[in-house]
Amino acid sequence: MLSTQRLGIAWIGALLALAATPAWAALPFVGGAGSRSAWGYHPPAGESARYPDVCSLDAPYDEPPFIADANTGMSCPDPATESPRCTGPFCPANGVCEGTVALHEDLNACQGGDCCVPGSVSMGSVVNVVPYLERPAEWPFSADPAVDHSTNVDDSPGIARAIECAASLSYYRRTVAFPAGRYVLRTPLRPEHDALTLEGPELSPDTRPGDPETATLVAIPCNPEQLPGAIQVHKAAWGGQQPDQVWGLWIRNLQIQLTEGPRKKANSGIQLNNCADCEVENVIMRYAPLSPQLPSCKPANLDGIGFAVGSGGVIRNVIVDGTPKGGIYLASVPGYHDTPPILVENCEIKNIDGPVGAIAIKIITANVTVRNCEVHHSIIHPGDGSTATQGGHGLRVATQARVAPGMPSAVPANVLVQDSYFHHNAGTGVAVASVVENERPTGIRIERVRTAYNGSYGVNVQAGAGVQLRDLWSWGNGFYGIYISSGTSLPASSIRVGSVILERPLVFNNSLRATSGSHPGIKIDASNVTIYGGEVARCDASRGRQSSAIQQQCWLSGPTGGQVLFRPENNVIWGAGVRGTSAPEMLACPHE
Repeated sequence: MLSTQRLGIAWIGALLALAATPAWAALPFVGGAGSRSAWGYHPPAGESARYPDVCSLDAPYDEPPFIADANTGMSCPDPATESPRCTGPFCPANGVCEGTVALHEDLNACQGGDCCVPGSVSMGSVVNVVPYLERPAEWPFSADPAVDHSTNVDDSPGIARAIECAASLSYYRRTVAFPAGRYVLRTPLRPEHDALTLEGPELSPDTRPGDPETATLVAIPCNPEQLPGAIQVHKAAWGGQQPDQVWGLWIRNLQIQLTEGPRKKANSGIQLNNCADCEVENVIMRYAPLSPQLPSCKPANLDGIGFAVGSGGVIRNVIVDGTPKGGIYLASVPGYHDTPPILVENCEIKNIDGPVGAIAIKIITANVTVRNCEVHHSIIHPGDGSTATQGGHGLRVATQARVAPGMPSAVPANVLVQDSYFHHNAGTGVAVASVVENERPTGIRIERVRTAYNGSYGVNVQAGAGVQLRDLWSWGNGFYGIYISSGTSLPASSIRVGSVILERPLVFNNSLRATSGSHPGIKIDASNVTIYGGEVARCDASRGRQSSAIQQQCWLSGPTGGQVLFRPENNVIWGAGVRGTSAPEMLACPHE
C-alpha cells in the first residue's frame, strides 16, 4: 500500500513557502503525476502563418465529420426521473442528507480554531486534511479505488472541519492541503471563506485517473438532486438580503471523479455562485460512474465547472471529460448580477455526451475570454434511442430566456475567443445564437480559431451584433464551413443578425455529409455581413461537395403561418480568393 501520508508530509513542507503566492506561480514538481506536458491547445508552428497554402492544411487527413458512435441510438432501458440515492450511515432513512440547512461546519460541534486538530497546522497557514478523516479500520486512508464501493466511508465532514480550521487562521491566505490519496465525498465541500486555497500535489495534463501520487476527490452524493458535485459555493441569503460574496477562493491541483448527478435541477461538479476573483486551476474532472452506464442514461443536468450568479475569475489548465450536459458553463445575468471578467484558458473539454444539451462550453454571460482551448467529441445520446445527433456543440454563445419573474434575460456581451480548436463535435463547432425575441449577443470576437470535422457547421451565427471573425479556419465539416443565418421560428420581427465581419477566413473541403449537389463554403441568409480577403477552396474533388465559394440567398423568418420573406441587404464581399470553387454568387430566391 502506498504510504500517502508520508508523501503528503513531504509535499506539505514544500508547499509552505508557496502558501501566499499568487495563482500563476508554479508549484514544485513532486514526481509521479506525468511529464510536464502543455495544458490546452497551442497551434503547431506550421499553422501560425496568416496566409498558408490552404490546401496543405487538410492534405494529411481523410476522415468523416463526427456524427455518431457505437452508442448512438441506444435508448436508456429504464430512464430515471431523478438520480438514485445511496445507502449508508451518512444517508438517513428519509433520504434527506445531512447538511440540508446547516453546513457540515455547523454539524461538527466546533467553531473556528476549536476545529483544529493538534499537529495538523503547519507554519500557521497550511492545514493537512488527513488527520481530520474519520476512517473505519478496514478503510485506512490511501489511494485504493476500492473505497469508492464502501458503504461506511464519508470524508466530507472531516474535510469540512479542516476547512473551518483553515478559515480561523489569522494569515491572509489559508491553504487546505490534500495529500496524495483518494477522498470520498457524500456531500460536496463548501469552502465558503475568503482567501482560501484547496490544493493537492501538482498535476500535469497527462495524469492518469486515480494516479496514487495525486489527490482525487470522488463525489458519490447521498442525494444527487439535493447536494450534487464535489465543490459547491453559494452562501445562503438571510432575511431577504443578497447572499454574501465569497472572494479569492482557489481550487488547484485536484483530480475529481463524478459518479452521479442531478436529473432535475442543473448543477456542476464544481459550482461557484457569487464567487469573486475565484480560480479553478490544474484540475482534471472526469465523469466515471461506479457501474457501467450508457451515455443516454447519464444524469441529464450535470455540468463540469459552473461560474454563475455573479462569479468571476479564472478557469485555467483544466480537463473536463465525459460530463453529460456541459463541460464549462458560464451563466450570470447582465444588469441583474455582477458580471466580472472570466478567463478560460489552456483547457481541454471532451466527450460531453449525455441525453440533452451536450455543449462543451456554454456562455450566457458577459465579459468572457476563452483562449488556447481544445474542444472535441461532444454528442447528444437521446434517452429515447433516436439517432438524432445534431446536438453536441463545441462552443455556444447564446441568450437565455428569463428564469424568474422580474429577472431579465441573460444576454452575452464582450466575449473574446482566441487561438482555440473546435473539432469532431456532432453539432456545430462554434455557434452564436438567441432564443429571445428582442435580444442577441453583442460584441463577440472570434480570432485565430480552427473548426474541423464537426457534424454540422464549422461556425453558425444565428443572431448577433458586432460579431467579428478574424483569421478563422474551417474545414472538413459536415455542412457549410461558415453559415450566417437570420431565419427563426420566433416572430419575424425578432432581432437577429445585426452586423458580422469576416476577415481573412480560410474555408475548404466542407460539406462532407452532402451526397449530391453543389454547396458553398460560406452561406449567408442574412444582411449586414462583410467579408474581407481570405480564401474558399475545394482542394480535393473526392473530399466533400464544397464546389461553391460564397452564396447569398433570401430567407423566410417567423412561425408557421406567419412567415415573412427577407432579402440580403448591405452585404459586402471584397478580396476573397477562390480555388476549385465558383465565384461568390447571389442565388435566385426559391420562395418566389
